[in-house]
Amino acid sequence: MTLSKNITLLPITREGMGNLNLVLAWDDTHLVLIDAGLPGQADAISEAIKKAGHNAKDLTHIIITHQDWDHIGSVTDLLKQVPTAKVVAHEEEAPYIDGRKLPIKLAARLKQYDTIPEEHRASINNWKTTYENAPIPVTQQVKHGQILPICGGIEIVHVPGHTPGHIAVYFKESRIIVCGDAANIKDGVLAGSNPIHTHDMELADKSLEKIKEYDLSGVVTYHTGYLKY
Repeated sequence: MTLSKNITLLPITREGMGNLNLVLAWDDTHLVLIDAGLPGQADAISEAIKKAGHNAKDLTHIIITHQDWDHIGSVTDLLKQVPTAKVVAHEEEAPYIDGRKLPIKLAARLKQYDTIPEEHRASINNWKTTYENAPIPVTQQVKHGQILPICGGIEIVHVPGHTPGHIAVYFKESRIIVCGDAANIKDGVLAGSNPIHTHDMELADKSLEKIKEYDLSGVVTYHTGYLKY
């Protein structure tokens, strides 16, 4: 789905659970992917990039909105195709991505491990193994308000709540904001982060208001798609 002259939506199917809505953006010298799906989805992502008229081997940046494994899952495999690509994340989120800290939700699941039904433990074990065996080097740590001078200007928007270092990505030229899990679309309007999966709901609500303050032509949410303004 084309969102602007240099931004397209890459819906990646998550079996039984709808699409994950990745975003691809470009200019004459840069190719930028925002978020990277689940483990094992690198081929599907590469194929989606190809259908959009580009090549995954040309990626210059992979921007990660936050630490959850359905956003970072295929970064390692994509980097095997293009090891020079910069991995970009907020400075508060980087330690949870690069292996210095255990991801918040994984840590919570491990504390509850003995009370979790045995049939659900396999996914937790896989999650833990993924993080331990494939830490992701964050090559560029960013802050709120920082402008990346690519793709018409990309502004980093710190929207904590869902996780502490969650970011949204605002394309200044097209006025499209990519929100990750900081927002959802409900009944045709922009709603907040899912409380079930949110670390700090009070912060998340403030972050939603921050997103709404931007001059917007459209909003991309990771699990509920695109809302045109």
